[in-house]
Amino acid sequence: MAYDGLTMAAIAAELKAWCDARVERVFQPEKTTLSLLLHHGQQGKGRLIISATPNAPRVHLTTFKHDNPLTPPMFCMLLRKHLEGAKLLDVEQLGLERVLTFYFSGKDDLGNQVTYRLIAEIMGRHSNIALVDPDNKIIDTIVRVPPAMSSVRIMLPGITYEYPEHQERIDTLALNNSLELQAALQTAPGSLRKALVGCLTGIGPLLATELLARAQPPPDATAADLSPEAWERLWQEIANLQAMVQNARYNPSVTADEYAALLLTHLKAKAWTGSVNSLVDHMVQEKAQATTLQQAKSRFVSIVSRQLKREKRKLNNQEQELSSMQKDLELRQVGELILANLHLIKPKAKVAEVVNYYDPNLAPVIVELDPSLDGAQNAQRYFKRYERARKGIPVVEKNIAATKQTIEYLRSLQDALQRAATLELIQEIEAEMQQSGLLRPEKQTKKKTKTQPSAPLRFQSPSGREILVGRSNLQNERLLRSANPDDWWLHTKDIPGSHVLIKGSDEPDAPTLEMAAQLAAYYSQARQGSKVPVDYTRRRHVKKPSGSPPGFVIYTEQKTVLVEPVKYAPL
Repeated sequence: MAYDGLTMAAIAAELKAWCDARVERVFQPEKTTLSLLLHHGQQGKGRLIISATPNAPRVHLTTFKHDNPLTPPMFCMLLRKHLEGAKLLDVEQLGLERVLTFYFSGKDDLGNQVTYRLIAEIMGRHSNIALVDPDNKIIDTIVRVPPAMSSVRIMLPGITYEYPEHQERIDTLALNNSLELQAALQTAPGSLRKALVGCLTGIGPLLATELLARAQPPPDATAADLSPEAWERLWQEIANLQAMVQNARYNPSVTADEYAALLLTHLKAKAWTGSVNSLVDHMVQEKAQATTLQQAKSRFVSIVSRQLKREKRKLNNQEQELSSMQKDLELRQVGELILANLHLIKPKAKVAEVVNYYDPNLAPVIVELDPSLDGAQNAQRYFKRYERARKGIPVVEKNIAATKQTIEYLRSLQDALQRAATLELIQEIEAEMQQSGLLRPEKQTKKKTKTQPSAPLRFQSPSGREILVGRSNLQNERLLRSANPDDWWLHTKDIPGSHVLIKGSDEPDAPTLEMAAQLAAYYSQARQGSKVPVDYTRRRHVKKPSGSPPGFVIYTEQKTVLVEPVKYAPL
């Protein structure tokens, strides 16, 4: 997803409609991102984003309202001083380079009307934003670049501003014919795509691929290999691009991961009916949401995984403790044998051979003794260990059951997190984790608006029956509470996954049952498996034990079907 020179040209052309707008407010929501609130007589209000963030540098109008820091950074305060109330005079791109200059009419410290330039340099990790005075001196930059950082291009207050160099690339808009294009590219080493990107301004890898897909040069051809006819076809595509820029007539398009100011035919992209500004804004917000989603998922999955390891270690220790106690149940018999053979036990003995009266053959057995105790005391020692085991076994068994329930719950959380595809679901799972003590509740600085609980997925079977699928434990809980006693409930057998409901009391027909079971398999940890066992029963036979974690149930009267996981489109 690249913000190339052609995209900037389209953005600049659209922003010209905002000339004469007043700057109402300047914000700096992030370290290297500005947000300018504009007001225009005809366009109304607009929010302009200028960002030098290394992984997403860009300029565009946005509908998204960012959260701003309580204390504005120094660069923001400086811009407020010089630009708030100023009028936008013009927007100018440097050829097809990703450098955009905003001209503002404002007032200096003496109240004189002067022209300031706010220059956005969109150059990856070298991106920057500079405020320049009428004498071409840098007032300040959003990223200061001292000599220690760069000996090539210093960006500090008081320095004379110079636009970034072309890096020996040819201005794409200045080419006049195929011969000039050939002269610009023919000595470039490597592929033709690499030559376009490296030798011409404004053309990134995505745009170069599209131009070559349209011009159709021979496969794997280099610039040195092209025939005059191939050069002419490639020139025609460059000429079309020039006309697009000169006439400001763009044909934006979009795929799931890419966008451009022209139709990306090689990716079978869909035409974007809105402005290029709205396209960039849409893609940036989509990417930001996807990044936020992935970061939250990774964080929560890590927390759940750590807790799951702890619980598994706890279970292992509990099972070892239970095994030890079960062996100690035999110690009562040892104590009784000691009492029955006291006459055979010598003082301070470490072991004793006693007659085993529980053996039909009365075979002798060796018992271990504490030499500091007499025979009767040793017998009492064994009785005490037996008694501790007898009383402790039910407690440990109860603890093991609780730990197993916790492990099952954590596995269900893992599954829900892996399948969560929206921030809404992640936030719901976060709330659940806070309720269960896995996360500390956030301190509320201001009153949050109460959000509507998320809804389960809805499907329709071939015969018209409604099928509902929960996507989180809290959704599963609500699904269970809202179900009628005679609805049909499904869940993968002994595998974490979603609760599925077939609405209606009638016995589900075969296609409906199969579809619901396939959905239960797909929305579970077994979605990559085959012949997944799915239990089904009426809702009345599903119970939630008191005090059990969200989504945990027990059920009876179930039948089991084996199905392949299948993804269906929800309603």
